[in-house]
Amino acid sequence: MQADFLTTWNVKQVQSVNVEDAIRFQSDLSFFNELLADKKIQVLAEKRIKEARRDSYRRSLLGHSLRVTARLAPDLFKYVRNAQEALNLGDKNVEVYIYNSPEPNASCSYSGGDDIILTFSSGLLTSMNEDEINFVVGHELGHALFSHYALPTHAILEEGTLNASDAMKLMSWSRRAEISADRAGLFVCKSPEAAISSFLKLSCGVAHPIIEFDLKEYSAQIQDLSELSKNTEDTSHCYSSHPFNPIRIMAVDLYSQSDEFQRLTGQGTGNKTLADVDDGIHKVLEYMEPVSDEEKQALHNRAMFWGGAWVAYADGHLADAEAENLIEQAGEEIYREGIQLLEQAEDPIGLAREQFIESSKPLLSLGASNRCAFIQRLVVVARADQNIDDRELDALTEMAKIMNVEPSFVQQILMFLE
Repeated sequence: MQADFLTTWNVKQVQSVNVEDAIRFQSDLSFFNELLADKKIQVLAEKRIKEARRDSYRRSLLGHSLRVTARLAPDLFKYVRNAQEALNLGDKNVEVYIYNSPEPNASCSYSGGDDIILTFSSGLLTSMNEDEINFVVGHELGHALFSHYALPTHAILEEGTLNASDAMKLMSWSRRAEISADRAGLFVCKSPEAAISSFLKLSCGVAHPIIEFDLKEYSAQIQDLSELSKNTEDTSHCYSSHPFNPIRIMAVDLYSQSDEFQRLTGQGTGNKTLADVDDGIHKVLEYMEPVSDEEKQALHNRAMFWGGAWVAYADGHLADAEAENLIEQAGEEIYREGIQLLEQAEDPIGLAREQFIESSKPLLSLGASNRCAFIQRLVVVARADQNIDDRELDALTEMAKIMNVEPSFVQQILMFLE
């Protein structure tokens, strides 16, 4: 009796909460509102929604797919109905179709009103278990719950009238919308393990028992993504509508630990506040964001400072002329922060070398001419006191190698400057 009472109480508690507000990733909502406040994007969105040929799409599904009924596919029918109720979408008319494709995929077509169309590939339904399918169903219905249809991303981009900055912002929102939909899926299936295993199957086609998932082990893959995000020249990932699967897995895991999720699912209290969870998700989403011109310059200046400090300290002291040149090349703020660290270090040369290796990584994606120009600037810093000894030359040579520049280039610049 007590267990039944608690279950009923938990259901009533969830029903008393606005599920949409409780689940939605706030960064999704803020981007969504900001984009729709832009008149140009609003007009494009409304135009493409009106142009959408919903009848044609439905006719194609009726002609080439199987429409699910309670008799034809009772389990899938039940999953959809349960998800509708959980997400307060019970008043919507949801049509479900299965189509033949080995690729695991699903979609939600909704343009407001009372009708929602869900599609599932045969590849998805045959590769996933009940909990995983519940996650996918909840994810797709989440898009309807959050009215993501109001910004038909790909249709807007197909118009070809948005500038690169607005296009990237639209895709940034799309990735945040997927985080919200993942939360809806997690709320429906109530199993972070099922959500994670569904992502694994999408990534590599298999999960347990072939894969024994370990988040700490998997974090190395996420760390490598972080390193590659420092490539300032490659922006192809910035136009992806979905976050990378490792990012989605981390986001689901973080949200499952939140007070909000634990409360909504009647599992007690979590060990993270929703604000902390969202901060963590923002950090990993940044791996897919474009680097601004200001950020690029800051990365460049930081590497310049540590390279200049390395060569300047190589002869045992930082000359006034070298310090002035470093300030000119790297900026006063970066210089001040770096010098403070160097003055506190037992081994300033070792620190400068270590920091240069790390800070120069984003610059390795630059073209050869830009990398040579960077080394040339470091040579100018080294010659600020009109003297370069063998230790400074060795440091410059090693930096050239780190930057994938032919070491003889250093000698060529020195000969030119003499």
